[in-house]
Amino acid sequence: MKPTTLLTLLLTSSTVPLTLTNPLPLPQSTPAPFSALEAACETVGPETYVVVQYENTPNFITYNFDTCYPYAINNGANLAMQALFCRSVTCENNPNPDCSGGAVPPVPVPLPAGTYLPNVADFVQLLGEGATCQANGIPV
Repeated sequence: MKPTTLLTLLLTSSTVPLTLTNPLPLPQSTPAPFSALEAACETVGPETYVVVQYENTPNFITYNFDTCYPYAINNGANLAMQALFCRSVTCENNPNPDCSGGAVPPVPVPLPAGTYLPNVADFVQLLGEGATCQANGIPV
C-alpha cells in the first residue's frame, strides 16, 4: 500500500485506543518511517482503520471504525505526529476530545485507504480535538 494523498493530520480525541499485539517500539519523538506505518496496517484486523504515532509514545496506536480518534492523548500532552489510514473511511472532525459537540465543519471527509497524514507544524491543533470515522466504499 502506498500513500495516495498527502494531507495535514485532521483527526484525533479521547477514548480507549486499541494497541497492536506486537507494537513497534519507537524513539520518543522521532517519526517512524512510512514503511513501519505501512507494515503496521498490514497486521491490524478488518475493523481497524488507522495507525497513529503520537509524540513521546513508544508504540503505534490504532483505532476501529466508529471510535473517537483523538488528535492528542494523555490530556493533550502527546499530539499525533503522523497517521496512515489502513481502510477507506468517511470522517467527521469534532471540537471536543471525546468527539462530542457535532461535526466541525458539518461536512464528512472521505479518505481512501493509504492516505498518509503528517502533523506538519502542529497543524492538528487548529482542526479540533478528534474525529469519528466510518467505513465507506472508496476503492483502495
